[in-house]
Amino acid sequence: MQFPAIAKLLTLAALAAGSAFAHADSAYPDRPIRMIIPYAPGGSLDPIGRVLGEELARRLKQPVVVENVAGANGMLGGNRVAKAAPDGYTLLIGITSNVSLAPLVTPEAQYQASDFDAIGMVGTSGLVLVARPDLPAADMAGVLALARQKPGGLSYGIPGSGSLYHLAMEAIKSDTQTNIVAVPYRGAGQASIDVMGGQIDVALLGLPAMLPHIASQKMKALAVMSKQRDVGDKSIPSASETAGLEGIDYTIWTGVFAPKGTPEPVRQRLHEELQAILRQPEVIENYRKMGVEVAPAQTMAEFAAFIASQTDKLKSDIARTKFNPGS
Repeated sequence: MQFPAIAKLLTLAALAAGSAFAHADSAYPDRPIRMIIPYAPGGSLDPIGRVLGEELARRLKQPVVVENVAGANGMLGGNRVAKAAPDGYTLLIGITSNVSLAPLVTPEAQYQASDFDAIGMVGTSGLVLVARPDLPAADMAGVLALARQKPGGLSYGIPGSGSLYHLAMEAIKSDTQTNIVAVPYRGAGQASIDVMGGQIDVALLGLPAMLPHIASQKMKALAVMSKQRDVGDKSIPSASETAGLEGIDYTIWTGVFAPKGTPEPVRQRLHEELQAILRQPEVIENYRKMGVEVAPAQTMAEFAAFIASQTDKLKSDIARTKFNPGS
């Protein structure tokens, strides 16, 4: 066979393959989609993801199967999506801790934030420092005063060693030169039970899931970690309002991610549907009641740039606080 004939065959094969890929993209989705929530049911992320899954299924006219894949501070679920086929049929509901932070502080991580295609941000939610009902402190300054009176005498609970909650509390300790003992839990559920029962003094947890307990006065809300007061309950002060903590500013961002290499038309379809969902007044209100502030509209490139900048900030905070969850 002559070389021109071979070249012609290769060209025809490439065109056929391109046509097949284009057809696959245009037909997306033609089967159920798996949406991975990398934490156990009962936490703040679960209802956020399930609302999104229901809305996405309605708009895409395909089932969206929401699956909780818990373990290793969200890395098991993250790893499953990072290794999945990049075809748009496996998605991740990711947050700050498991997408950006955990890979920076856990040697066993098998992915980095850059190993995902960023589809779009869902919104942000708060971290709240809560206390057992009888703790003799009414605010952040009161807790710090107690910690200074008895170094190492107070304990704080967090959902997961190496989580954003852990880093935020260690940043507070570093900025105020206080010693409060960390008590890591597998999830927020048991930590909240123990702080309400008085087994631990304070806990830094996701605000959305704690709002009912705060309202019923089963625990005391001392401060949120965002620079501004949180939409979930604006009566709770920001930690940055306390002397010495002016630089504290942590929120949990939630976003939708796909495996790296997912075709652009598929990513664009998912992005457009996500933006349409987040414009719905009933979705905005539903999330507001959960303590989630819906993200403003942005492009996929803008969301990817945000993730990169947030990851850089976390690297800086890790270095500043000498954060080492394994120590």
